[in-house]
Amino acid sequence: MITQQDCLDFLERLEIVYELAEHKAVYTVEEAMAELPGRTEIKNLFIQDDKGKRQYLVIMPGMKRLDLKQLAADLGEKKVRFCSEEKVVNMLGVKPGSVSVFCCLNETSRHVKVIFDEALLTEPDLGFHPIVNTATVFVPTNSIHTILQNLPQESTIQSL
Repeated sequence: MITQQDCLDFLERLEIVYELAEHKAVYTVEEAMAELPGRTEIKNLFIQDDKGKRQYLVIMPGMKRLDLKQLAADLGEKKVRFCSEEKVVNMLGVKPGSVSVFCCLNETSRHVKVIFDEALLTEPDLGFHPIVNTATVFVPTNSIHTILQNLPQESTIQSL
């Protein structure tokens, strides 16, 4: 499994400037907002098709509500639902609360499709947990395309 340092090394290989902020453990968007006031909060949702055969990592604004029925239709699925805690740990290599785009660097997540909400592209920077929920790595939003292009799995930027 990858580590926080692996996440930072990934950004450095891509020559992406980042800011690392350490903080107490956060498990919700509200807790993150309290720890990092004035920053745009995002949420990372691990979702699967109804049969559990296909998984998706959905990255979107923290205060935005996700319409699961619409997402299923957009993905060509009959229905989608949230993955279990066990599946989060086994496939992404982290516990719930630490899920982020960096989980995609784990070998066990190579099949997960990343869905990135284009609404986030208007922000100056975005923060992601580097495998632990006691830190956040802020990257310039204009580096998101580079990050997604260098992940081993399929990714798309779309309106959610």
